[in-house]
Amino acid sequence: MSYTRAMVIWCLVGAMAVLTVASFALTGLTVDLRSNPSLLLSISGILAFSFFYRYWRPNPHLRALTEVAAQFLLILIFGLLLTYAAVAVKFPYVDADLYAIDNALGFNRQAYLKFFADRPWLSRIVEFAYFSMLPQFALVPVVIFFAKKFERVQRMTMAVAIALLITVLVSVFTPSLTAFVHVDMPEMANVPANLYTPEATMEALRAGTMRSVALNQLEGLISFPSFHTAAALIFIWTLHTVRYVSWAGIPLNFALIVATPTVGAHYFIDVVGGIVVAFAAIVASHLLCRRAKADELSITPAGLEPDLAPPAGASIRVQ
Repeated sequence: MSYTRAMVIWCLVGAMAVLTVASFALTGLTVDLRSNPSLLLSISGILAFSFFYRYWRPNPHLRALTEVAAQFLLILIFGLLLTYAAVAVKFPYVDADLYAIDNALGFNRQAYLKFFADRPWLSRIVEFAYFSMLPQFALVPVVIFFAKKFERVQRMTMAVAIALLITVLVSVFTPSLTAFVHVDMPEMANVPANLYTPEATMEALRAGTMRSVALNQLEGLISFPSFHTAAALIFIWTLHTVRYVSWAGIPLNFALIVATPTVGAHYFIDVVGGIVVAFAAIVASHLLCRRAKADELSITPAGLEPDLAPPAGASIRVQ
C-alpha cells in the first residue's frame, strides 16, 4: 500500500488517539469535553478548512497548512492527556534515584541555582525562553512552511509525536515530583510556597480522587525524560535550515534547555533523557519519510510535492 508523509502523520495521530482512549479506560479516567468547547471548535474548524481547500476549492498550500495545524493540535492534546494516564498507573516515585544520579554525574544544583539567582537579568531571559515552548509549537511550523520547506514541517510533526509517545511511555515507570518538591534536598527548603508544581494533580490522580480531566486545565506532569528539552532540540533541528530565523531560534532554544533545571525544576538527568528522546524521534521521523513510496514522493507537473498536490480530478484556479 502506498502512502504519503501526511498519511504517516495521521497514523501517528490515530495511534495516539487509540492509546489515549485505551489508557483512560484502564485507569478509570474521563475527559470533560464541555470544559473547553472553543478548543474542540477550533480543531473542527481547522479540519473543515482543510477539507474545503482539498475538495471544494483546491488550494494545495492552504490545505497543507491547515492540515498540519490540525495534526499538531491533536498530537499535543493527546500527548498531554496521555501524561495523566501515565501518572495514574501509580508506579513508585523515583525522585531519590534521579537526585542520586545527578550527584553521581557531578551536577551541583545549589551552585546552578545560585548562578542564576545572582544574575536576575539572565534568569529573566532563560525564564522567557522556557515559556516560549508552547508559542513555538504554533510559530515554528508556520515559519518553516512559508520558507517552502514543507517536508521539514511534516518531519517536525512526526518527531514531536514520536517524542511525546516515548516520553509518556518512559514516564510510566519513572514518575517524579520534580526537584522543587523533593523534600530531602536541603537547598529546596526556601522555595516559595506559592510556586507551581504538579504535585497536587499527581497526588490526586494516584489517590483516585481525580477522575475527570478538564481540557481547559491541562498540565505537564512529566519530569523524566524532559519533554521541554526534546522539544527545544527538535525546534533547533527544524529551524537550522532557515537562515533568517535560525540566528534567533537556535539561541532561544539553547536557553530553553538551560532553564530546564531552574524554571522547570527538572533534574539534570531529565535533560539528558530529553536529549536521547529528541535524537530518537528525529531519526525515526527520517526513517518514516524514507519509507514513503517513490511514486507518492515524486514531483507533480505543477511542481508540487505529492502532499501539496490537489486530489485527482480536481482543478486549480489560476488567478
